[in-house]
Amino acid sequence: MNTVIRRPKYVNHVIKPLIVRLDSVAFLFRNGTSDPLYAISDRFSPFGVGEQPEAVISLIKEGNRDLQLRLAVRGRYHVERLSYYTKDPRLWAEWGWLIFSQPEIARIRQYLALINPDTGLWELM
Repeated sequence: MNTVIRRPKYVNHVIKPLIVRLDSVAFLFRNGTSDPLYAISDRFSPFGVGEQPEAVISLIKEGNRDLQLRLAVRGRYHVERLSYYTKDPRLWAEWGWLIFSQPEIARIRQYLALINPDTGLWELM
């Protein structure tokens, strides 16, 4: 009898994930009824001392779908009320930001170069 190991949906990594340092990552939480909040992790923030945000970048394959590029964020973070904006955050089109430094961008390019050219993903470089 063959046993199928059940795994969470996004663990079928095609190649070993790459971990890169982020300068910062921020997500805007807005539910329409209260003031918007930032969940933010900033390597250079005077408010979040010791925050070392990272991105875990990997290629995943799920079922019959094409390859997918997965970006996960990890590390300590803090929550702030927005106080330094000029436009109402409820109207912002964007709600998440990942900031990569130039050296980390170079590492990501090298990582993508490992991908089999037959996938067509080499064009991302």
